[in-house]
Amino acid sequence: MTPLASRGRWRARNPPATGIDRHRARVVVEATASALMQRGAKAVVLAGSWARGDAHRESDIDLWVFGLPPGTEILWREPFMVTVAKTSEGSERRKLRSPPDVGGAVPGWRVAVPIRDPDRLAERLKTEAGAFRWTMISRRCDRWVAEQIVGWAEEAVKLVRALGAGNFTTAAVQRNLLADHLGFIMAIDRRVFWDSENEFWERIGRRVGGAWARAQRKALGTPSAGIEESCEAALALYALTAEAVWKRLDPQQRAIVSNTCRVAGRPLSREGSLRGPASPRARSSRTSCLGPAPRASGASA
Repeated sequence: MTPLASRGRWRARNPPATGIDRHRARVVVEATASALMQRGAKAVVLAGSWARGDAHRESDIDLWVFGLPPGTEILWREPFMVTVAKTSEGSERRKLRSPPDVGGAVPGWRVAVPIRDPDRLAERLKTEAGAFRWTMISRRCDRWVAEQIVGWAEEAVKLVRALGAGNFTTAAVQRNLLADHLGFIMAIDRRVFWDSENEFWERIGRRVGGAWARAQRKALGTPSAGIEESCEAALALYALTAEAVWKRLDPQQRAIVSNTCRVAGRPLSREGSLRGPASPRARSSRTSCLGPAPRASGASA
């Protein structure tokens, strides 16, 4: 059965919420909010898919709660799982200016629904989210993107090492980590918001497009790809991301990223442009602090 043909089978297990489901959710939200306020909460906010209006029958109910000790509670309130994220006004305000958080925090607050908000705490945060513009934190985003592509260089080298050692389970884990996190790096570089992680990877793939989107799909195994093919795609995805964010990097960061791309078999020019896949012999023709490619030396790799 093809993925398209089987989609209906999966959809039947978790269909879009009906009017009855939404009514049941409202009852649970009201009851849970009242109980949380009795415990000392200052505000309770409905977030996520039930706030956006695109929930499915099995979607959990997301509540952001202010005024209680920080942490997360997972509750069962028939027939829903309720995720209670206890936070603070200061913490949420920082997310609205933090590169790794802002892409989801801003749209999240724009659609959030205050359920109990006597001091208008949630309304203030909604107003700040509505006024947000990427230009407010542009330099901060550029620094974060540069730090992240450098930070993930080691994971790309670990993937090369795992493939060289025939450790394909480890390679699959490294491939998945790269395919996951490189999407968020590109999202902040391209200033992309995401309402939910449910469709995040499709959204960033469509936004970037081209060779990056093709490598992303193959690295994530869509359509079906063998282990080595998908791992090669993850390495290509790293190199394509490095090429896209090259202008954000300082000379030392460029040296680290360039060397990693060489080890991955995707060398970059001095201008940060991909030269095309290198042959295995070319990959191992030079030794660096990471060791001769494709096998990286050092216990931390």
